[in-house]
Amino acid sequence: MNIKSFTSLRGLACLAVVGTHVWTLFDLQRLITARYGVDSFQNKIAIFVDRTFNGQAAVEVFFVLSGCVLALSLMSGSAANKPSWVKTFYVKRFFRIYPALWLSIALALALWPLIKTGLSSPAYSAWATSAFPAKISAPLVGLSLASIYVHLNWPMWTLRVELFYSVLFPAIYLLVQNPRTRKPFLVFLALVALAPIPRTLSLHYALAFGLGALIPLTRGISHFRYRLIGLGLIPVLMYSRILLEGIFDVKNIETMEILIAFGIVYCLFHNKRRMPLLDRPIFEYMGTISYSVYVLHFPIVFGLGACVVKALGTSAVQQQPLLMASLLGVSTLIITLPLSMLSNKFVEDAGNTLGKRLAASWYGRRQEAPVLAATVEEQ
Repeated sequence: MNIKSFTSLRGLACLAVVGTHVWTLFDLQRLITARYGVDSFQNKIAIFVDRTFNGQAAVEVFFVLSGCVLALSLMSGSAANKPSWVKTFYVKRFFRIYPALWLSIALALALWPLIKTGLSSPAYSAWATSAFPAKISAPLVGLSLASIYVHLNWPMWTLRVELFYSVLFPAIYLLVQNPRTRKPFLVFLALVALAPIPRTLSLHYALAFGLGALIPLTRGISHFRYRLIGLGLIPVLMYSRILLEGIFDVKNIETMEILIAFGIVYCLFHNKRRMPLLDRPIFEYMGTISYSVYVLHFPIVFGLGACVVKALGTSAVQQQPLLMASLLGVSTLIITLPLSMLSNKFVEDAGNTLGKRLAASWYGRRQEAPVLAATVEEQ
């Protein structure tokens, strides 16, 4: 397995999510149509960039990757024949997710006076104006710290899904690992994903975690062109919504994206050759700090958006919407990346270390896990 490719894929997926939020803060299509017309070159650029980022598909990649990485972690833990391997998993998972999440809530609260000044701007999209609550209260902050209420930091909805399936994952892993229950269970997850169940319940994402857990148990296919197919599926995933919108509803599109994401992660897992596109240090490092980027960028985007409106005026955004969105994107990266580097070192790494120490102290020191599983789990 090429660990660098796994990490780089997470970094690219994170950038797609950041790009989606930057590109949808201002109501670009409305602003561009009003100034340049529907058939203008500017409008075509805005639509193309919007389709390219496809942040929702990137979320599906995160979930499939999580299923694969968590399965590797549990394989190493259960192989040590420790009766407390599930408890150890929960402790480490808690300290992997929550410290950076709490930092992101603190950042959102610190920027809230600035953020709320921009929410009334007529240049904002309907999605942006509804992204935060009208008023922040102590109960909402408490629920946000528990990752129950998600509207202080929109990406937290995926963390709520991640936490829910982390609780269920040992059972998912055991059902997928057992040859007798593997196929019936995966068929059940597929039927749940296809059933007319409300999308808001997020039950179709169980398929992503189940398929991810399956990947380490597969042997691969001889003479299969993993690198070619894996890289080829990335643009298919990116532009899948262009082909599928109008044919399927949103939940079924997400289910199909889960299947494509599974194909990508499967190919990267079994690929034994270098991937020049993914094996670049810059993408690998982006994958290393991707969790901090993911949870910290959202309040930064809205804080900077408010700064743009306050400093340049709504009229500047209305006259040059593409330029303002591009300026917002560059500014977001300039601020988010250094902050995420610090968060990764002093918050994420500290949380991971504390989780491992507490797990070892409470449930006994486990045997040394394989380097592969340990490395991927920390990332």
